Amino acid sequence: MRLNKSLRMAAAVTGLALAATACSGGDAESSGDLSLVADGTLTVCSEVPYAPFEVEDPDAPSGYSGFDIDLMQAIADELELELAVVNATFDSLTSGAAFAADTCDLAATAMTITDERDENIDFSDGYYNAAQSLAVPADSDIAALADVEGNLGVQTGTTGQAYAEENAPEGVTLVEFDSGADLFLALTAGEIVGILQDLPVNVDRAQQNGDIKVVETYETDENYGFAFPEEGAEALQEAVNGALQTLRDNGTYDDIYNEYFEA
Repeated sequence: MRLNKSLRMAAAVTGLALAATACSGGDAESSGDLSLVADGTLTVCSEVPYAPFEVEDPDAPSGYSGFDIDLMQAIADELELELAVVNATFDSLTSGAAFAADTCDLAATAMTITDERDENIDFSDGYYNAAQSLAVPADSDIAALADVEGNLGVQTGTTGQAYAEENAPEGVTLVEFDSGADLFLALTAGEIVGILQDLPVNVDRAQQNGDIKVVETYETDENYGFAFPEEGAEALQEAVNGALQTLRDNGTYDDIYNEYFEA
């Protein structure tokens, strides 16, 4: 899923640092062998909304739900920690800026594991296999990427953007948006003729609203992982991987998966 320039990065780090200070007093605390932003709490950053992986949910303990968040809640329970969710920009997570500012312990935000991102952050074991897709308005005549003319929407810094850059027909203009939600707004407004992004996100929108349709799917062998700071989170990373394996072994992972993706 879901590479930005220095001025935006500096602003992101400044804002995240202020948020982290308000949340934790500035210094990470220790909970057992884990170095956490807040003692006894697993603080998770996520770019919200990105249904069905992360959405606001006032009825959920953390105020958020979705496949990523429900899975993180189960992992936090397994580690006997409370779960807190912090909304952050996707760029600040892939770059590691959110971790440098002590905003969160890890990120759960439908993030594909890539070598490029691995230069700035570390990843958990993979927890979800994804693909890319093309979505267009429900009444569109576009049936494939080869039919696209004009503006095609992508989210900045994502694997969907990378796929579009490599495969979109000559003459197509890629229009970048900072958030996934902005893509759908632009499509509704007629600013773009289609969206190239993660398959489950486009499918969820098509099922929930019926205003778009998925016309083509691209198998890209992507695997999502939870993101960690590049240094200093080795014990937490090991603990999360262990909890994730436990959830797979006892059936909890399948229960959560089927809630969101079972046909």
